[in-house]
Amino acid sequence: MAKVDIKGINDNLVFVFSQGNAEEYMAILTKKFETTPQIFNGSPVLFQGEGLNALTQQDISALQRLCLDHGMFMHNVHNPARPAKAASDDLFIYRNLRSGQRLHSEGSMIIWGNVHESAEITAARDIIVLGRLEGIAHAGCYGDVTRSIFALNLAPKQIRIGDKISIVPANDSKQAQPEVAYVEDNNIFIRDYRPR
Repeated sequence: MAKVDIKGINDNLVFVFSQGNAEEYMAILTKKFETTPQIFNGSPVLFQGEGLNALTQQDISALQRLCLDHGMFMHNVHNPARPAKAASDDLFIYRNLRSGQRLHSEGSMIIWGNVHESAEITAARDIIVLGRLEGIAHAGCYGDVTRSIFALNLAPKQIRIGDKISIVPANDSKQAQPEVAYVEDNNIFIRDYRPR
């Protein structure tokens, strides 16, 4: 039977996942969050445990999203089978992403192509699209609001940075130009890209 132990360590809530599946973990955490919301709201969370090894990235993302929806913010996932995060975790894609496709990077994601509508990309660090971004993009997906999203033509359905979400209104009359999305004063802003 699945089990999730929750421990307070160094000002973090550490969720330790024993063997189980994503549905069981979702049910356990939902019950805990709804029973004692005051314990979890505003807390930094870290995932650990051997149970994570059997989950897909989509499973882990869904569990993280559950935490974000209940007012927590994520620190990075700890997976004992993985080494510490390094630059080699950056993901380079040399093609267009079709609608419905999903990609995740434990580092930054650089796409040499377009991200079509309803495609979804997530990255622990920054997202760079050297083309048109129309789908859903989530940078800093473990709660890092210092990250940014850049595209040569930024026209996403939705962007997320850390735990911040923005729905971008469609504006077909807008001229395509390089833009960057970032968080400032707890809001997502989009501005023309200016080299530093």
